[in-house]
Amino acid sequence: MKIPISNVYYLLCYAWRHLEESNVVDVKELDRFDHIQDLLGKVLAEGTFHLVRRGIDRGYMETREDLAGVRGKLDISEMAKRALRARSRAACVFEELTHDVHHNRVLRSTLGGLLCLPDLAPEVRTEVGLAFRKLQGISTIRVDRQAFRQIQLDRNRRLYRFLLAICELIHNQVLIDRESGKARFLDFRRSRATMWKLFEDFVTEFYRVEQTEYSVNRWGRTIPWHDAWAPTESDLSRIPRMEADVLLDSPHRRIVLDTKFYPQALGGKGGTQRMHSVNLYQLLAYLRNRQAAMPDGPQHDGILLYPVVGYPIAIEVRLEGFRIQARGIDLAQPWQQLHEDMLGVLG
Repeated sequence: MKIPISNVYYLLCYAWRHLEESNVVDVKELDRFDHIQDLLGKVLAEGTFHLVRRGIDRGYMETREDLAGVRGKLDISEMAKRALRARSRAACVFEELTHDVHHNRVLRSTLGGLLCLPDLAPEVRTEVGLAFRKLQGISTIRVDRQAFRQIQLDRNRRLYRFLLAICELIHNQVLIDRESGKARFLDFRRSRATMWKLFEDFVTEFYRVEQTEYSVNRWGRTIPWHDAWAPTESDLSRIPRMEADVLLDSPHRRIVLDTKFYPQALGGKGGTQRMHSVNLYQLLAYLRNRQAAMPDGPQHDGILLYPVVGYPIAIEVRLEGFRIQARGIDLAQPWQQLHEDMLGVLG
């Protein structure tokens, strides 16, 4: 599925809940690039420039040093083992305020890793290299999953959190060839599972941010089995939970929305567009059980939302008293139109 780079950027910003940080780059410039690694490199470099202008983080790090005087605490066992007293030296352990903290190391190391990608656009390579040099004095480390687990940032450091999310995405998409040692970047747009999860998270956060009529997932996403035909505890351990992607509730309308991601959104032969049966049956089960469990209030509507490129989907049927729609969102169109279409799904 060919999606413009700028739209991929918006999907990521919404899905990660970092829409405010999306202005670190001029989004209009992004569609000059064809590859995801160029998008991520551009954003990471520009974000680093923002951090440097604002002042990059510092923190206290434990330092061990042999000094002529005493600073901080003495490491007596180290002094005895190395006979430092005879040389009039003291093994000191003290905390020092430094820029060389863990999250800065991850940021600089990821910038350095991007420079190893052979197919990075020359313009982006120049910016990434400059950003790497702007963090001079910060150590580089081997970036792995454990490195991201060790990051501790408070909620006020939103730009840092955004840039480190990009670092983690880069880490997850880079493969190292064991024989040649060369790095290559995997375009996650080609992964159905990754794009499905990204689309689901984008849709949830978009409706949370961009409209005020409905509450979004106010009571969670789980739909209980209705008491009248509820399974036993033993049965529950053997059947899947019902979890819708998005539940929208207002005093006037309630919607169960499920996102899907297929190369071909609809089935059917001879030009007839039909919803996939498994999707329809699943949505009907959600609607029956939530309506039965919450009978007070308006009737539930069901929406199957598909990402598409270049062709529209707008189907509406009524089944068992429920209004059910299949709608397509064209991810290849300009963002402003995509934004309007997303709101129009609820209209």
